[in-house]
Amino acid sequence: MKQLNIAAICFAIFALSACKPKTNSADAVKSIQFKFTELGRETQFRITCDKFDFYFPEGKVKNFVNAPGIDSVMQLLTNMKQAEEGIQPDVRGKIYITHANSAIDTVCVGVKALNYKGATYETPQALLALIQK
Repeated sequence: MKQLNIAAICFAIFALSACKPKTNSADAVKSIQFKFTELGRETQFRITCDKFDFYFPEGKVKNFVNAPGIDSVMQLLTNMKQAEEGIQPDVRGKIYITHANSAIDTVCVGVKALNYKGATYETPQALLALIQK
């Protein structure tokens, strides 16, 4: 009977440890860099993501390399609301997310909308505040 109890406890521990969400170390974020200009700056035409560096070569830069800063940015990016159909950002900044495996995700940020991983979202005001802080 004692062996059966030990086996049941071992099985329970194994089952619980298997249920833990596994994080892919390649997905771990190593650093985040913001490159931006004045977010309220207006131009006569919409700046696309690929033209941002051309029109704003002298942007400001802000880096996050510590875990609390990275976590707060990633939390803002994971809880975004999808933008309405047809809305595209007028890009005033880029966020470069560098992963542990050196892969880099680029987020193109406008005041009202942003592009991230091929989708357009409403720009969280907390993200704009964090960038300008």
